[in-house]
Amino acid sequence: MGQRRAILAGGIVLALFLMQIASAGVGVKWEQESFLVNDGENTCLTYSVYNPWPEDSSVQIELPENLKNLLTSQEAETKIVPANTPSSSAIPVKFCFKVPRVYARDCLVGGFICKQECKEEQVVYDGEVSVKSVPGNAEMSGSGGSATQMAVSAPLRLKIVCKPHGRDFSLVYISLAVIAAIVIVVILFRKYRKPESERKKEKLEHLKEEMKRLKGKK
Repeated sequence: MGQRRAILAGGIVLALFLMQIASAGVGVKWEQESFLVNDGENTCLTYSVYNPWPEDSSVQIELPENLKNLLTSQEAETKIVPANTPSSSAIPVKFCFKVPRVYARDCLVGGFICKQECKEEQVVYDGEVSVKSVPGNAEMSGSGGSATQMAVSAPLRLKIVCKPHGRDFSLVYISLAVIAAIVIVVILFRKYRKPESERKKEKLEHLKEEMKRLKGKK
């Protein structure tokens, strides 16, 4: 009898412990595991989060550790997932990051006037994102979400797209146009900043020189 009571007491303690753990948490669902992202561009992805537990949860999505140093400038929104949110009503949570340039480019000047031929094999990053419960934000949720930190993970595969292109000389053309405009402005400024009398005198001298040239031809 004593042994049964001990087992029963242990079961009750374990059940209470598990109930305490399950008092806050989230689940995650996704429509796809593989994403095509562009080389050197900012990218945003979305996973859906639900909360079957009887307490609100504040959640964020984090990149896997093996990709945090590769995918820079991560920005993750924090959302409150209300208690008893079923999987069918999962709330979308977005996170963004910048994909580094992983394919070779041939540039004439620094990082400008480049062409890209995309001869390398496609680069693929694999990992698992973490959907974490974070301390509740009173400004977002009023009473705040759960302070218990729990996490679930979801698979993530990023296929980096390389876009071949030739050299873009538009920057060169724009620079030449700006330089030409500056030269014209300087010339006009120097010409018309003189007093009108001096400009007329120069014009008269020019006409005299032209008349002498014409008389010399005769």
